[in-house]
Amino acid sequence: MSLDNSFLEIAVVIGSNGGIGKSIYDELCKDSKYDKVLGFHKKSQPAIDVCDENSIIEVADFLIKNKFKISFLINAVGYLHDENFSPEKKVGDINKNYIEKSFAINTFSTALLLKHFTSIMVKEKRSLFIALSARVGSIEDNFLGGWYSYRASKAALNQIMKTVAIEFKRKKSKIIFLSLHPGTVDTKLSKPFSNKKKLFSPSFAAVKILETLNRLTLDSSGSLIDYDGKRISF
Repeated sequence: MSLDNSFLEIAVVIGSNGGIGKSIYDELCKDSKYDKVLGFHKKSQPAIDVCDENSIIEVADFLIKNKFKISFLINAVGYLHDENFSPEKKVGDINKNYIEKSFAINTFSTALLLKHFTSIMVKEKRSLFIALSARVGSIEDNFLGGWYSYRASKAALNQIMKTVAIEFKRKKSKIIFLSLHPGTVDTKLSKPFSNKKKLFSPSFAAVKILETLNRLTLDSSGSLIDYDGKRISF
């Protein structure tokens, strides 16, 4: 006879082996608020590749099979650079492959997670679906230029989160959908482009993020906010 886990408070971290993702996962495990914290990444069991819809479906099916209903989900996967690509300094640096990879990881991943995971989230009471975004994804806040692919992929992510928030509000759902700027954190993603004196440690960022998320209400759904809960213009 299978266990009925539907009454448990379940938290899910996508990208739980990354800098911010691992710290958020660790902090959630310390929090008695959640009965079970599940972390998924490319080497977890089951594994998830956020660029592969079939992989996302397999993880969703695992949760359904175990009768897990999600109260908290965060997509902590992000992409800025690798050994082949770095953020563009000028329009002549634009590379089609880099743009495609940026959108695949920073934008399409969350769209696919929304498609397959919102149906197994708690809707009758407050729950959270969070996507890590970035202040540089704000169009209004763009005063420096450059970084075409990263900026555009995060701006598109913010639009997707705004749109799903509107849809679920109409459905009288109590899921809060948020794009969240975590600050500049000392991870592989930001390290080559950061002033070390202004970096947050991943553990400090995780604590700040979770403190902020615990305070938010349904009125915040669809917003782009920072780690302190301050709204950032789109």
